Amino acid sequence: MTDTEETEPERKSLLQRVWQPKSLLVLALLIAVFGMLGAMGSQLQQAQAVEDARRSALDAARTYATDLSTYDFNSLERNFSAVTANSHGQFAEQYKEISGSLTELIRQNRAVSKGTVVSAGVAEADEQRAVVTLFVDQEITNVNSPQPRIDRNRMQMTLVRSDSRWLIEDIKLL
Repeated sequence: MTDTEETEPERKSLLQRVWQPKSLLVLALLIAVFGMLGAMGSQLQQAQAVEDARRSALDAARTYATDLSTYDFNSLERNFSAVTANSHGQFAEQYKEISGSLTELIRQNRAVSKGTVVSAGVAEADEQRAVVTLFVDQEITNVNSPQPRIDRNRMQMTLVRSDSRWLIEDIKLL
């Protein structure tokens, strides 16, 4: 018999040593540790995805609130198109109707408004839907008020994700 060949009893002895209760316990512990690490990694990835969604929804809401509250009687189509392009569902339809009916009034009064988001925060969010509360100041001038007046608006904007973009689903004035 050569040095590399093992006899049947020696092989059994080796298997018995490898599969001893201590070895099985270590193997079970390793499996449990790797399972927990996998679960924690998955939870961390999910939390990061929600945080990324919150941040991008907040950025989108700030932009959209500025677009909503900014207009110039000389370029209403461009102003209204920016909002419509980022709207969804029933809100998009309502906005088209309202902006259409306001167009003549804004032009007659030569109204100009510049919106500024003063503060904003996410009230709730997940990867597909977010609700953002915004404090928006509007500096408005028109033929009746050549001196700028400030309107302080508070709104709650609901956004939904469509592909990789956030769209306005609803706005409530507070």
